[in-house]
Amino acid sequence: MLLTVDNMNVYYGAIHAIKGISFEVAEGEIVTLIGANGAGKSTTLKTVSGLLRSKTGSITFEDKDISNVPPHKLVAHGLAHVPEGRRVFLQMTVEENLEMGAYTQKAGNVDSHLDKVYELFPRLRERRRQIAGTLSGGEQQMLAMGRALMSDPKLMMLDEPSMGLAPILVDQIFDIIKDLHKAGTTILLVEQNAQMALSVADRGYVLETGKIVKSAPAKELLNDAAVKAAYLGG
Repeated sequence: MLLTVDNMNVYYGAIHAIKGISFEVAEGEIVTLIGANGAGKSTTLKTVSGLLRSKTGSITFEDKDISNVPPHKLVAHGLAHVPEGRRVFLQMTVEENLEMGAYTQKAGNVDSHLDKVYELFPRLRERRRQIAGTLSGGEQQMLAMGRALMSDPKLMMLDEPSMGLAPILVDQIFDIIKDLHKAGTTILLVEQNAQMALSVADRGYVLETGKIVKSAPAKELLNDAAVKAAYLGG
């Protein structure tokens, strides 16, 4: 198993945000976490990537316990996190942002990684000299994903990639997620748009108030009456 989370408990002060959850991501999968706002989806990703700490249990990546590894060192292990809200460097150019994502790579590999990112995101090639703060929301999302890809990750964690985007851009972002998957990237996806997330995922977990209440293959969750009623407008 590429990623195994066992008995994760996360607190914000006295607030028990994540309540003993366990889940797995196998190499080559897209796994999605769905749930309402405040269910704990983003907190889960932040804890896996070392930005928060679990009080109990373990987080294992490629059979190594990474529970206490600093976030910047996890990138070198092959784990990339594209945070909610994109968080690109607004005063830097597109290409400078991408180069920042390659800080764990040998200098000789940076150009080949840039070529791969520009092939996947032709818009970024067109905007390579443009200041990131002047990009549209969709272009900034592409840039955040491209920056993560520059580290050549084994697991990419995407937090709300469709947030705030027009429907046509949402479709583009999910087409890119499918392309990444076909190219061999394993993806852990947090997404408010449960319909889109389950349509591209292999498996899904449903979070409610910090607990996993259901897990199943994505196709089963798409057809589950309770999931439809709560998250799919059905």
